[in-house]
Amino acid sequence: MGGISVGGGHGGKKAVDTEVALIPVIDLLLCCVMFLLVTAVWNQLARIDANQQQPGQNAPDQPPPEEKIKLVLQVSSTGYVLSSTAGDRVEIPKVADAYDESELRAKLKERHQMEPNRKDLVVAPEDGVLYGSMIDAMDVVLAEGFSQMSVSDGAAL
Repeated sequence: MGGISVGGGHGGKKAVDTEVALIPVIDLLLCCVMFLLVTAVWNQLARIDANQQQPGQNAPDQPPPEEKIKLVLQVSSTGYVLSSTAGDRVEIPKVADAYDESELRAKLKERHQMEPNRKDLVVAPEDGVLYGSMIDAMDVVLAEGFSQMSVSDGAAL
């Protein structure tokens, strides 16, 4: 035990000597140090390095990434519209108030023959389209080999 002697006890005064338990104090300090070391590592990992290109800075010698052409199947109240961001557009109207899935299947086969490596397609249903109609269109898309299908609301396309 550590002790502190400040004198006293003379002339009828109470002695102010006290003993400090050093072991618990050292334990507390070691726990605090360990906690600070652990949290400092996690703060470093959570940081994201970001570089902003300023107008006057030289751009890196890398060419800009090529914009990938998106293939979109819009499910509307009048039928299907198969389009791409390159400007292609094929409309498949309803036949007797039913979606023409056989024509959609044929158009998707044509598109898959033109681009055999393409696996992605975006299905974008219009507001008011029944959920079952959208699911039927998604089933046709998956059956024709577009395994990386995604669904969008059409607003971002």
